[in-house]
Amino acid sequence: MATLRTGLNEPQSQVVQTTEGPVLVLAGAGSGKTKALTHRIAYLVADQNIAPTSILAVTFTNKAAAEMRGRVLRLLGRNPADRSYLPYIGTFHSIALRLLRREATEIGLPPSFTVFDAADSLAAVKRASRTCGIDDKQFPAQLLHGLISSAKNELIGPAEYSRFAAGRAGEAAAKVYPAYQQILAEAGALDFDDLIFRTVSMFRDYPAILDKYQSQFQYVMVDEYQDTNRAQYRLLKLLSGVRGAFTAVGDDDQSIYAWRGADVENLKLL
Repeated sequence: MATLRTGLNEPQSQVVQTTEGPVLVLAGAGSGKTKALTHRIAYLVADQNIAPTSILAVTFTNKAAAEMRGRVLRLLGRNPADRSYLPYIGTFHSIALRLLRREATEIGLPPSFTVFDAADSLAAVKRASRTCGIDDKQFPAQLLHGLISSAKNELIGPAEYSRFAAGRAGEAAAKVYPAYQQILAEAGALDFDDLIFRTVSMFRDYPAILDKYQSQFQYVMVDEYQDTNRAQYRLLKLLSGVRGAFTAVGDDDQSIYAWRGADVENLKLL
């Protein structure tokens, strides 16, 4: 096994070894934030005897998650292809999907529910628009789907969306949103945004399930925290629970996902 603190500067070593309470790391690009995070995971497993399955690490892309996973396994002296010995490392959506699959029957989802891709979702919005008598030329499916997606990222469901809808496009989306969700339900499907939305809803509506995962995940970590939206932030806070062992690394000058609801102000809420 590599020496877990080899090549770390003093601030990075401090991040690695601070194992209690919330930790927020703000640093610029190229400063080694992700390096500190991966060393922290390995340190918890190797030096603190924390079970890998008690650690949850979240990032934004499949590529970043794969790189993080490989780095951690190499630090632990294991084959990077060994998936039998892993903390939970993945994107927000892949982690949410994993949890929903495990609890599907308990929360009323079909065990083999499908996840609509972008094309499926647009087709469903078009169908919902026709059902609601909405003119597709005036309010294209892409526009309405974007508004519905934004609502889900703000944890706004179809029943309450009409209170927040603005303008004629918003009014059209308020009509289409419930019909769209009905189409998804009839197909035994979720869309991409539902993955986090429904996971947060699951934790709100099923306290025993939330308690189970709060007990399991003793340490919750997120990379590129400045890019989290409301739903992602809420998911992280729920999972970190009363222990508050939540580590976030990010750069408030590097937020790139404002177009999909990322809120750099989340950095102030840790």
